[in-house]
Amino acid sequence: MTDQPQQTADKFLWQPNAKLLLFVCLMTPLLISLGYWQLDRAEEKRQILAEFVGNQQSAPATLAELNGDDNLQYRAVQFSGKLDATRRLLLDNRVRNSRPGYEVFEVLTPVTGSHKILVNRGWVQASLDRNQLPEIASLNGDVRLSGSLYRVLKGGLQLDDGIAIVSNWPARVGWVSAVRAEELYGEEFFAYQLRLDSDSPGALQTGWPTVAVQPEKHTAYAVQWFVMALVLLIMTVNANSNIAAWLKYKMGNR
Repeated sequence: MTDQPQQTADKFLWQPNAKLLLFVCLMTPLLISLGYWQLDRAEEKRQILAEFVGNQQSAPATLAELNGDDNLQYRAVQFSGKLDATRRLLLDNRVRNSRPGYEVFEVLTPVTGSHKILVNRGWVQASLDRNQLPEIASLNGDVRLSGSLYRVLKGGLQLDDGIAIVSNWPARVGWVSAVRAEELYGEEFFAYQLRLDSDSPGALQTGWPTVAVQPEKHTAYAVQWFVMALVLLIMTVNANSNIAAWLKYKMGNR
């Protein structure tokens, strides 16, 4: 690129740099697409939050009252049955308040219904010694549990922990869902797991974020990507023309 566009101010001159324009043509669509992707993520999170509020506002339902064809994500429920503490799953690498720990899963055999229910009792802190598993009090006999239903959302990262069949209980796993529980236990499970309320019998340290990132933050990220695209275009026009000098000349000759 020559210096001529910067030397002439009385008229606008465009003298493009081919390499620079090629870079901009590649980067601008990428930045814009990232912005729209963040907007899509924001809308997904809004739908999840609306779903959470709607189902949480419904009166707690029993297993017999649930319709398997409905969307039961975050639905408040009360289930009765027996918890099996002899076949306990410990979901590994669950960090709370910068402390490593586990989420504790047990199987509920309901009073009614043919499918077992995977119950998330909550979080416990892990020992610094990986060979030492936490001691957790068991619930004996029939219990009435209260909580909300949850099905693992699509798109999450699931690392392969190399476990197909559990031979020793309790078992430490890298990820778990109601679907995977059928593989680990060799039994049929209800499509949703039960996350216990803090005041439910058997509850440990409960409370799960509905979404990790709020919709407003995704929207802010989208704005950042769009602004970066705009700045890149402005810098490109400035680098390939004399627009700065031309505008200054125009303003000075009004």
